[in-house]
Amino acid sequence: MTTSSETRRADWLRWRDERDALATADHGPAALTGTHWLSEQPLHIDGLPGTWVESDGHAIGTGPGFQVDLTPGEEHRLRDLLLRPIIRAGQVALRVFDPQTPGRTGLRGIDTFDFDPAWVVPGTLETTSDTLQLEHIDGFVSENARAAVRLSLNGRDIALEGAGTPAGGLQIVFADATNGVETQRFRFLDVAAPDAHGQVEVDFNHAYLPPCTFSDHFLCPLPPPGNRLEFPIRAGETRLRRIAEVAR
Repeated sequence: MTTSSETRRADWLRWRDERDALATADHGPAALTGTHWLSEQPLHIDGLPGTWVESDGHAIGTGPGFQVDLTPGEEHRLRDLLLRPIIRAGQVALRVFDPQTPGRTGLRGIDTFDFDPAWVVPGTLETTSDTLQLEHIDGFVSENARAAVRLSLNGRDIALEGAGTPAGGLQIVFADATNGVETQRFRFLDVAAPDAHGQVEVDFNHAYLPPCTFSDHFLCPLPPPGNRLEFPIRAGETRLRRIAEVAR
């Protein structure tokens, strides 16, 4: 059964509303004010009580009348702040989300290109036993399950590499000729698991800005060389929409 353009557009409009709600949420990505790497040496984090250490994969904060023990996947509310630990290559960091940071209070939403059914294209998903190395903004290099989607785009056959997901799809990081002019540095795109014949649908209307667009404290992967396209992808999210500051 073929999905109509009207249905796709309605789904896209719902997705846009969900993305705006996430972006502007009290503890959404724009509220991140710090990613603090922990060790066995006590660390004082500005705005938080006590000191913080890493122990056996836990983020532990202690001080007079204060004790917090968190594992990645858990979170803790401290006044208006949200504390959320992450783990990367065995290292634990504590992320602090503050709804009062100007990066969040000045954010209205996310601008996008208008929906265009021409940017919904079929593709073939290929998986291998190889790993995909992705360099991150802070210089860290991650090892990921390698997958690729082959498709025809802008009159040429291309392959976009991505990190395989537990559900059998992949997450693509790509750059294109709109970056720095119509869109920000690069974008993400999720592709669902293939059908029984290895076929997937690649909908660039759902290309989205990475978390590091909202806060410099996210450590996003960068597009691999083969995903840096020389032509424009005028579909998906473009830039953050902010409230102009009013002089007091």
